[in-house]
Amino acid sequence: MKKILLALCAGSVMASAATLLGFGIEADYYSPEAKGDFRYTDNGVTSATHFNGDDDSQYQVGLYLEHPVPMLPNLRADFTPETSFSGTDSIAGTNTVKFSQIDTTLYYELLDNVVDLDIGLTGKYVKGDVSGTVNQSFDVILPMVYMAAGVKIPAMPVRLDADLKYVGYSGNSVSDMRIKAAWNVFAGLEAVAGYRYESLKLDENDIYSTLKIQGPFIGVGYRF
Repeated sequence: MKKILLALCAGSVMASAATLLGFGIEADYYSPEAKGDFRYTDNGVTSATHFNGDDDSQYQVGLYLEHPVPMLPNLRADFTPETSFSGTDSIAGTNTVKFSQIDTTLYYELLDNVVDLDIGLTGKYVKGDVSGTVNQSFDVILPMVYMAAGVKIPAMPVRLDADLKYVGYSGNSVSDMRIKAAWNVFAGLEAVAGYRYESLKLDENDIYSTLKIQGPFIGVGYRF
């Protein structure tokens, strides 16, 4: 009898864990535009670029892993490959600035039902290249607060999601926000449409920026 009870308990725990394990992946076609100013100084050489709505088309990929282990955070990773924008420099020449981003996020689920609520920390790695009047490269890692919320629309296979990554200090701020709607097409397969907004407001010794990058995206995702 004891063996039967132990087996039933073990099966119950395993079933519970299985329902709490989650994995998802999403790939989007992203079409952002850039506006504002970006200036970078390296070894006494400065490149200054003004953007007035130049756009590019690129993809972005995100994935996450959630588990039932107490106190251990869940993991999310987002990758935006090299996105290229052209703008004018201070002497009417043309500069091209390329950005790529890798975000690694550790987060906890505060709510996971009809309403989802997550909070955590993100390390955003940004790599950039400037070419044109001068040729320069730079990279930076930014620690950011991560917040995400979602709601399932009753009686419809639709979910609305929003997430924000943000850091602010000494008058500087960097933010990365996405809102999207996801339609469950079949057995976890989703069609996704949304909008992404990034703001880079910096006034440091080597970087000055009032840059805003924003645009729509469409894609597909799968939630296991």
